[in-house]
Amino acid sequence: MIKIVITGRGCATTVSHEGPTVRSAALALQRLVLGWDRHREAVADELGVGTTEIAALGFLYYDGPHTPSDIGHLLNLTSGSVTALLDRLEGAAFITRSPNPDDRRSLLATATPAGRHAMQWYYERLDNVVGKALECVPDVAHGDVVTLANAAGELLAEETREAKQARP
Repeated sequence: MIKIVITGRGCATTVSHEGPTVRSAALALQRLVLGWDRHREAVADELGVGTTEIAALGFLYYDGPHTPSDIGHLLNLTSGSVTALLDRLEGAAFITRSPNPDDRRSLLATATPAGRHAMQWYYERLDNVVGKALECVPDVAHGDVVTLANAAGELLAEETREAKQARP
C-alpha cells in the first residue's frame, strides 16, 4: 500500500498495488522525462539557445514578466548565472529587460514577440506529441493521465524541497 499526499491541493489518496504496477509507472515516467529532455534539447538547438534558456522563456511565456531573482529561484540559479542567462536570451531577441515599476532597484524580464512565437512553436510541437500519445489511451483515462502527471510532478517537487531542507 502506498499513500500519496498532494499538498498543493490538499488531497490525499491511498493507492494499493500488486506486482510491478508502481515500478512500471515510474519507469514509464522516467522514459517520458528523458524523452522530454531530449526534445527540449533539440528545440533549444534549433533556436540557438540552451535548455535553461528554454525553461526561463517558458516561465516568462506562461507567467508574464518576472524579476531576475524570480527566475533564479525557479531555476535554482545564482544571480550571476541569471544575468548571463538573460544576456543570452536578450542577445537572441527573445526577451527584453525593463525597470520594475514596483521596485526601482529591480528589473523585469519580458518575453518579446519573437520569444513568445518561439515558445508557441515549441508548445505546439509538444501538444502534437502528447496528442499522438493520448491516442494510445482510452478517452475515459485521459483525465487519469493528467492526474498522474500532476501528482508525480508535485510529489517530486515536494521531495526535492524536503531533501534540500534536510541538508546541513
